[in-house]
Amino acid sequence: MKKILTLSLLLVSTVSFSQIEGTWKLADQAAALGVGPGQGNISWWSNSAGDVTTRACLFDDSITFAGGNMTHYMNGATWLETWQGVAADGCGAPIAPHDGSAAATYTYDATAGTLTVNGLGAHIGLAKAFNGGELTSPAGAVSTITYLVTFSNGGNNMTADIEIAGGGFWRFQYQKTTAVSLPDPMVTFSVDMSQYTGTIGTAVNLSGTFNNWCGDCAPMTNMGNGIWELEVELPVGDIEYKFSVDNWTDSDQLPAGGSCIDPIADGFDNRFYSVAGDATLPIVCFNSCAACLIGLDELNEGVFQVVPNPANNEVAVNFEGNAKDIVIMDISGRVVKTINNYTSGSTIDVSDFESGMFMVTSDSQEGRFSSVLVIE
Repeated sequence: MKKILTLSLLLVSTVSFSQIEGTWKLADQAAALGVGPGQGNISWWSNSAGDVTTRACLFDDSITFAGGNMTHYMNGATWLETWQGVAADGCGAPIAPHDGSAAATYTYDATAGTLTVNGLGAHIGLAKAFNGGELTSPAGAVSTITYLVTFSNGGNNMTADIEIAGGGFWRFQYQKTTAVSLPDPMVTFSVDMSQYTGTIGTAVNLSGTFNNWCGDCAPMTNMGNGIWELEVELPVGDIEYKFSVDNWTDSDQLPAGGSCIDPIADGFDNRFYSVAGDATLPIVCFNSCAACLIGLDELNEGVFQVVPNPANNEVAVNFEGNAKDIVIMDISGRVVKTINNYTSGSTIDVSDFESGMFMVTSDSQEGRFSSVLVIE
């Protein structure tokens, strides 16, 4: 147990450092720095968009965190204020000890959300802000300052807050100079081959613009009950694709004008999807934009039934066994309702459904169950 705990602490430390490590600059935008009566409230003052230019000597300062060491590079000039002994606020040569010359270090506590910089004059944001107040002279510089920090935009943006006096807070908005490379979304595709009348020799494949329509580069996994599935990492954007069999021995033949067909009038009726983030697409039938439809009298031998059917306002799904996740899709394959941990016989409101045919499905450890639902 002791060895496991030690390993866990090492992992937390590694993650913590990696989140903040890198080079940061104040965001080139209005309200990149501001002050107000409470955390996140910068109503007393904040920089304007024009200040990004007039205070360029501050906005080009960079702060690098690496392996516990902090480097503050000011490129020969930074923003100075009268408390530092200058006649007027403006750009000028950095004044010690807030000139980045100190051998500074840092610690970052991901659990507490705190960044502590150590070293006389070490700071981020504005040099005058320290825990509990603002400096009136460089001689009052402190050796340790702790900021409250949060991250957003995949770790590329950092917000740092520090309480000064009387409940006032400064807020500083930073951006990484080199953006973190975020992983592409993971999208799960599923196709129902239960009504396919051909022969599947090797595999069902996912072929599309993302793999140059390769017929055997993305083999899907046979999940049983006719369902084939594959999770793929895809870049954000539009793709066209088809389900193919045995390296293009056969492939989707989709009806023109179907809801899943690409909008490009190029003579090829391919499936179309716009990748925006992680997603699990509804199970569709081979050669169709919708789920496979089966006769009302052939549904799972009576072990999964929707009643009443046809229906108007309410239905219930009857089955044996544990609660199941229920998905209801329209004829185009669009999910219109999902009920998690549904208990057999519970009422489902379908009063807002349009008249037509729907597919009620459930995938569980006991298998895949489905039933056609008709709304009058």
